[in-house]
Amino acid sequence: MATIVTEPFRSTFIHIPKTGGNSITNWLNKNTKSQVTKRRQHATVQEVCRGMHSLGPMTQEELGLTWCVVRNPWDYCASWYSFKIMLCEFYIDQIHKHPNKTNNRKEKWNLEVQQNKLKRLENGFVPWLKQTGVSPMYNWANGCDKILKLENIVEDFKFIQNKMNCWEPLGHDNKTLNRKKYQDYYTTQESIDLVARKFKVDIETYNYDFDK
Repeated sequence: MATIVTEPFRSTFIHIPKTGGNSITNWLNKNTKSQVTKRRQHATVQEVCRGMHSLGPMTQEELGLTWCVVRNPWDYCASWYSFKIMLCEFYIDQIHKHPNKTNNRKEKWNLEVQQNKLKRLENGFVPWLKQTGVSPMYNWANGCDKILKLENIVEDFKFIQNKMNCWEPLGHDNKTLNRKKYQDYYTTQESIDLVARKFKVDIETYNYDFDK
């Protein structure tokens, strides 16, 4: 998805998954005149321009300043992994509590599917890293005018607050529960190196290393 702000400052927030996007979207909805695109959950600048969302094709001028948030790739992967576990546990719990929700044709309400997914995830972080299809953040961020970093989001977000002339603090929504420090997920050099290879473009483009 993307959030297109028309007032007080024309701009478009490109929501990269697992980078604090829900908190930012909620802040924009509360403090600006904005609209969230639908249809394509996480659209790039190019996809928004082509109209791969609910508002139809748009020009770069209509998008205004385009911006997004990235995060340390090692933290990014750990966040995805813990989120996927939490999501499986949530649906399993909901199916047990509300048997009427069971629907074997829909993956999220299929108990067997969710249990099998959770079992694979519980094989460990490294096996998940080896097979995950999670994409580099560069795939979304490429084309954005401004890149903020999640590690420094309070300070970086001042750029947006200044543009919007609004200094309401940024909240923290959709927080993954029971999350360890990302460094704790990397118990072997192999796991560190896997991320370094898979997310090389993010590491080089946004100047990240394992510890920062």
